[in-house]
Amino acid sequence: MTRSTSSPRGRRLLATSAVAALLAGSVLATALPASAADDPIDGAQTSGDAMFPNVGNGGYDALDYDIDLTWNATGVVSNYMTGTIPQASTTMTARAAAPLRSFSLDFEGMTVDSVLVNGAPATWTRDIDADAIKYKLIVTPATPVSGEFTVTVDYSGTPSRHVDADGSYEGWNPTADGAVLLGQPIGMMTGFPHNNTPSDKATYTISVDAPSEITSATGTGAAAVASNGELQSKTVSGDRTTWTWRQSRPMASELAVIDIGKFDVIEGSVTLTDGRVIPSWSFMDSALSAQNKTTITNRVAQLETITRNLESLFGPYPGGSTGVVVDTVPSGVNYALETQDRSFFPSTNSVAGNTLIHELVHQWYGNNVAPSTWTNIWMGEGMATWAPTFYNSTEGFGTNATPSEQTYFTSWNNMAETSPNWAIAPGGQTDSAELYSYQTYTRGAQFWAALKVAIGDEAFFTLIKQWQVDNTGQSRTGAELKALAEELSGIDLTAFWTDWILEPGKPAWPDKLSVALTGGSETALLPGDSVSYTVSATNTGRVALASSVVEIDLTELLANAELDALPEGATLDGTTLRWQVPAGTAVGTTVELTLSATILDSSPGGTFATTSRVVTVGGTCADCSVDTLVVEKLAPSELPVITGDAVVGETLTASSAGWPEGTELAYEWAIDGVPVETEEPVTEPAPALRAAALAANEFLIPADAEGSRITVTVTGTLEGFRDGSATSAPTDVVRAAEVPVDSDADADGSADAGGTDGSSDAGGTSGADGTSAAGGSSANGTGTSSGSGSGSGSGTGEQLSETGAELPIAAGLLALILLTAGGMFAAARRRSRIEA
Repeated sequence: MTRSTSSPRGRRLLATSAVAALLAGSVLATALPASAADDPIDGAQTSGDAMFPNVGNGGYDALDYDIDLTWNATGVVSNYMTGTIPQASTTMTARAAAPLRSFSLDFEGMTVDSVLVNGAPATWTRDIDADAIKYKLIVTPATPVSGEFTVTVDYSGTPSRHVDADGSYEGWNPTADGAVLLGQPIGMMTGFPHNNTPSDKATYTISVDAPSEITSATGTGAAAVASNGELQSKTVSGDRTTWTWRQSRPMASELAVIDIGKFDVIEGSVTLTDGRVIPSWSFMDSALSAQNKTTITNRVAQLETITRNLESLFGPYPGGSTGVVVDTVPSGVNYALETQDRSFFPSTNSVAGNTLIHELVHQWYGNNVAPSTWTNIWMGEGMATWAPTFYNSTEGFGTNATPSEQTYFTSWNNMAETSPNWAIAPGGQTDSAELYSYQTYTRGAQFWAALKVAIGDEAFFTLIKQWQVDNTGQSRTGAELKALAEELSGIDLTAFWTDWILEPGKPAWPDKLSVALTGGSETALLPGDSVSYTVSATNTGRVALASSVVEIDLTELLANAELDALPEGATLDGTTLRWQVPAGTAVGTTVELTLSATILDSSPGGTFATTSRVVTVGGTCADCSVDTLVVEKLAPSELPVITGDAVVGETLTASSAGWPEGTELAYEWAIDGVPVETEEPVTEPAPALRAAALAANEFLIPADAEGSRITVTVTGTLEGFRDGSATSAPTDVVRAAEVPVDSDADADGSADAGGTDGSSDAGGTSGADGTSAAGGSSANGTGTSSGSGSGSGSGTGEQLSETGAELPIAAGLLALILLTAGGMFAAARRRSRIEA
């Protein structure tokens, strides 16, 4: 919008009636001490917007406005209609965050007739300072409000315009045959009292009682009232008609419109991408030429196509209806405006060109998601400027062969670094006189084009749609947009955002490069083999590379190989290699970095990946991952298990499952981690016998293993694999063998070993007189040997017991057992292989 300087207005303070003042004094006199924690408070008379510090209010959240007004035409003056509003009423439903003893609304012009809070009369005062852009209606309810409440303001008078700091008109303005209420950025406060900030959206019912016909300089014709949302009713009463519109979707007040005049009304419908059918109401000044009306009618017919195309970019259309309003207005209203659902246009030319697309884009950017403060206007205006350029190019929906990136790069490149256009940072502006300047529109559009370069197409197009879907009906900040862009792209945009949005001066156009990673090996490598990788970076942008960084994730590589000498220009941080792409790399030039590594013997083998990515803005990866194959090292899915008692002389058995089919297994036993060496078979009695190998997976615990722990290592061999081993958990500490000694005695005290009468008996039966027998029997008490054993003995069991003769017998028996065991099982200890 082109705006000029406005003249200041003087300060004035309007007081209420004496009765109201007395009531106010009564309320103040009975107020609780301010120190009490639950005391009602005064609502803030600002919304905290740096652009308009005295506009907007705090302490409550507006939920809904019900606006009811009557407008009368009073005659044509200097080609424009004059009019009055003899009566009007606005009811705001709001929710107080904390108990309020007073609160404020923004209201400029006209006369306040009464104020009710929750249906009860309230006191009020107006605090106005035109120079400070301050127009406050301060309300003190009879009882402090808490939670949800209503305030109804009745007012009347001659509607007035608001002149902005740049000289443009908003608020109520006369048209050739009626009047129009527009409100960006703050002029809506001339229309009705409300919380005048884009951060406080609400729903609206707007009812306007207007003449059914209006007589203007061009004659008498049917009148209509255009507004937001959906037309609920037209009620005719005599020569007047009440038009009632309902906006059921959240709307910032600056997006409201009331246009009263002689219009040709075009009614229709639009079918959206998801099949939803919404009504369309368009209004064009009846005084326009037939040619102009044809132009407008043709553009209205294109609403469906344009809207559906924009849905593919931004997601579902957020409104419940659509249309346009085209009216003849004073030159001070020299702008089109994205009034919600149906945008306003001051001329046929403005609706005929790209401005229609611009305002339709605003239905998403600016309306559905509004700026939280006026400093954030660059988000919506920048997108609404960038999007038509993209839309009309071959990359969008048009025929222009010039990509939008090239268009805005050229725009950026052609603007000298010393130009004053770079003096205002979009996200740092506070001067409302410059609100609609270069930094908001052109630099805003350049920002979106640069962001597309910075995060890449995939993240960019996801961002511009998800921003709408996630925040529908809300007001948001630039910082929140940045956070979502970083989340979707995985790129830290702090430096980029600071340069483009937060600081004055010409920002840098972002690097753009394509990265590829090659190398690795599809042929299986062995320990000691070398493998190399090459990362290449090609400047695909429009400026020489300045600060691009590529990271290579070496986590899997370093688990399998040892990195050779670090290449120049690279640094290693843990398992991440960072490459600073040479600054000054020219457009179209490719630079490379190569690194090599040697496969380790400890590599588990198999296929592992090495990946790269650009961690700075503007990078894309065509091929960002390569595989390397190393001959796999056999490994079971579970550790070997040892079963058996950890006792000298007992046999342990190892089992090892989870190997690939066909694996040959070898077992190596160890005592306290020391492998059992291979020995010749033991052929003589061996009191100090170390071990006896039985089956390949069995182990006889030797005597000198007492007090130690035993493990087994199982090694697998299979064609196409490297040998692999797994070691069991250790056994319990080996215990000594228990030697059985029978100390039972019969009634006469004789020892009995295998007998039934109390006599000593080893391998045979005793005689009836208690003599001992070994291998034979006696009938007269004289012990004689027989059978396979030899030797003789005499004497009674009592004598043996008394002399301890049974001890040498037991020792001999133990020696016999050990000798027999040694002869049967002693063998060379070896590593054996069996089929798993």
